Amino acid sequence: MLGRILPLSIDNDCRGHRLAIWLLIPIVVIKAVIGLTSMFGGLSVLQGAHKVPLGAFSPEAARLVVLILARSGLATLVLTLFCITVLIRYRAMIPAIYVLLLLQHTGNAILLFRESAITGASKATVVSLVLLFLTVVGLFASLHRGADGVERNAVFPAQKAGL
Repeated sequence: MLGRILPLSIDNDCRGHRLAIWLLIPIVVIKAVIGLTSMFGGLSVLQGAHKVPLGAFSPEAARLVVLILARSGLATLVLTLFCITVLIRYRAMIPAIYVLLLLQHTGNAILLFRESAITGASKATVVSLVLLFLTVVGLFASLHRGADGVERNAVFPAQKAGL
C-alpha cells in the first residue's frame, strides 16, 4: 500500500482507477476558488461563510484576522498548484496528493466544528465535509486495482497502445 502512495518512479501513469483523476479535478477547482476568495475577499468570507463577528474586534484585530485568512488562502493555492502539476505531469503521485488533501481536510473539518460551536453552523462546514467525502472516495479510487489484481497503467486506451 505504501508503495502505491509513494511510488518508486514518478511518471505520468495513473495506477489507480480513473475515477481518482476525475474526482481530483473538481476538488482542485473548489480549492482554487477557496484560496482565491480567502486571499482577495477575506472580509466577506469571514463575515459571510464563517460568520465571524469582525465588528466586535478592534480594527487592528479585525485586519489581523483577515490577513491570517489571506495567508491560509495562499497556502491553499500553493497546494492547488501542486495538485494541478500532478494532474498534468506526475499522475503516479495522485494517491500521495489525496493523502495530503485528506490531512488538510480532516484538520479543516475539526477546526470548523470548533468554530461552529462558537459562531454557529456555517456554509464553510458543509463545503469542508463535501470535500472531505470526495477526498476519501478519491483516495480509495487511486489505490484501487482491477478485479483481476492488475494495476491500471494508463488513463486513456491510446496510452496503453503506446500511441
